[in-house]
Amino acid sequence: MIDHALLDAYLAADGDPAALPAGQQHLAGPWWTRVDELLLDLHMTRHGYVTEGYERHLDRTIDGSCADPSVAERLRAIR
Repeated sequence: MIDHALLDAYLAADGDPAALPAGQQHLAGPWWTRVDELLLDLHMTRHGYVTEGYERHLDRTIDGSCADPSVAERLRAIR
């Protein structure tokens, strides 16, 4: 699941898994990729490139991928 620790590492590395310190390399896996995908979808949503139906799907995907609502809110707020 996506949690605050993963988002902290993602933001500190500016999304580049190669920039993670050795002790955090384990975070660069499928959930890291999911954060990338969700941020791209959120970007496309903000700029009007998705339908309302896809936006609802994205909201469900974010809620289902995040450890708790505070993580989902934080993910949505990343620009």
